[in-house]
Amino acid sequence: MSSDVAVCRKPDVAISTDELTLIFKDVFSRLASGVCVVALWRAGRLHGFTATSVISVSLRPLRVLFCVSQTSESYSFLTCGSAVGISILDIEQRALSDRFASKVAFGAYDDVRIADGARQAPLLKGALGHITAVVAEMIPSGDHSIVLCDVTSAHAESDGTPLVYCRRTYHNLCHSI
Repeated sequence: MSSDVAVCRKPDVAISTDELTLIFKDVFSRLASGVCVVALWRAGRLHGFTATSVISVSLRPLRVLFCVSQTSESYSFLTCGSAVGISILDIEQRALSDRFASKVAFGAYDDVRIADGARQAPLLKGALGHITAVVAEMIPSGDHSIVLCDVTSAHAESDGTPLVYCRRTYHNLCHSI
């Protein structure tokens, strides 16, 4: 580091936990994320939730993770060994993202189109990509759990435009990928 450069940082100021939580949420709202739906079969019917926390973890073994609130209904249906389908949403699937982000009655997703051949876990038709996985481990962390899943299949379905979420709203990428 050059002697001409000085790095200065104001000392942290004590603030309340509630205020820090609001600032924390605002800071992370600036992190652009792709939007997915994590889905599973619940008594033979589609159930799922919108997730921006889906991450590739490992190539050996093939593993992904997502985070889920421990107070959500979806959490209560996830156990080690559960099969899940992860659909990477296209920009045209914003309405599906909104639907899966809301609490709905059992059977409310019966009209959602499932991709052909989705047997182990539901995969949404029209998504950019699909991953089928089995829950390998659930790690509690605060009010959420980190769910590690072993991938059993993966398919790139479309070259469309990904649905992106940033600053509490959806965005369209302005350039071609």
